[in-house]
Amino acid sequence: MTFFDWMKLGVGGLVGAALVAAPAYFYGRQEATEAAKIEAAKNALNRIENLEKNNANFRKLSDRDRCLVFMRDSGLPERECD
Repeated sequence: MTFFDWMKLGVGGLVGAALVAAPAYFYGRQEATEAAKIEAAKNALNRIENLEKNNANFRKLSDRDRCLVFMRDSGLPERECD
C-alpha cells in the first residue's frame, strides 16, 4: 500500500466515525432536553400543589385556569389546556 492509500483509509475511518457518532450526540442532546422538561414540570407541579394548599384564590380557579397556571409556570405549551 502506498502512502496515499493509507491516507484514504485514515480519512475514511474518520468520516465513518463521525457518521456513527453524530446520531448518538443528537440523541443525547434530545434526551437531556426531555429530562429538563420533565424536571421543570415536576417543579411546577410542586408549586401548584403548594398554591392549592395555601391560596384560596387559586382553589377557586376553573380547571382550565389551573392548567394554564401550570403550563405557564413549567414553560409548556398552553394549547394543551384546551
